[in-house]
Amino acid sequence: MDLGVLHSLSPAAFRELLPGLLAGFIVDPAANRSNLQRIRREVSEWNDDVTREVVALLITIGEDYQLYFAHPACRALSREWARDAFPTSELSGVEHFRSALAAGPTVLVGNHLSFVDTSAVDAVLAWNGHADLADRIVAIAGPRVYTELFRRFAATCLNTLPVVQSSAIAHAEALSPREIARRALVSLEAAASACRDGFAPLIYPEGSRSRTGRLGTFLKATHRYLDLAEPQQVVPVAVIGTDACMPIGEERIHPGWIGVRFGPALPTGIPARERLRAAHEAVAALLPEALRPAAETPAAG
Repeated sequence: MDLGVLHSLSPAAFRELLPGLLAGFIVDPAANRSNLQRIRREVSEWNDDVTREVVALLITIGEDYQLYFAHPACRALSREWARDAFPTSELSGVEHFRSALAAGPTVLVGNHLSFVDTSAVDAVLAWNGHADLADRIVAIAGPRVYTELFRRFAATCLNTLPVVQSSAIAHAEALSPREIARRALVSLEAAASACRDGFAPLIYPEGSRSRTGRLGTFLKATHRYLDLAEPQQVVPVAVIGTDACMPIGEERIHPGWIGVRFGPALPTGIPARERLRAAHEAVAALLPEALRPAAETPAAG
């Protein structure tokens, strides 16, 4: 199914096709069958109005540099879909995230292993009784998140904010420095507004998924997200195992264990560039040794 087909589908036809599309991304046959039944149960509860809302969001999401809120029906479906994708999981340190958000504007800073990192964080929080925290996360998303149907559907299940990708990334769109700056400013302003409204932007300062699994250098421009509001809490988060579930170069899920670990908020009142380096160290400390940065890796580029 491609985006062009969506315009011509009736709500009933979309509900019929969606379970097979989503379950089809899970490699393991038993998990695939379980997922198909699970998604069919969820989608059977959608009426035509809900279905039309989902399709409209799916068609338009990512077109503008604005905050896109998760559709409630998609969010619920994603958390059920993820039970077969991530059959076992670990959550630790969530009290750090909760206390930071209660104290004021909060930004999450994490490592980036896979396209499913944010979906994993959302699901693990929700499964462990912290859906209210998961609902407050806004993923700062590069343009590739919105490039094909499965990823776009995943985005409808989350709060996302499109951001222009740094020209330092090899696969970034070719744009003039002026246009990059303009789009970046729009996204920053939207992120600051969301932060002041009680949402927690989640940024992946490496700029793209790690090719080795190890934490890479944080892009220096991402320090701007650590100074969105005052006073602002910066909470490190580490995601583990998602690279085995959906490795780089593959588009399907191999069900497996995932872990999500939050650390204490960084000290406030220090310059954003220093906080970026401190965030790199804090994320690294949450990771197992095999995923920590190599000795020669700079904290910020």
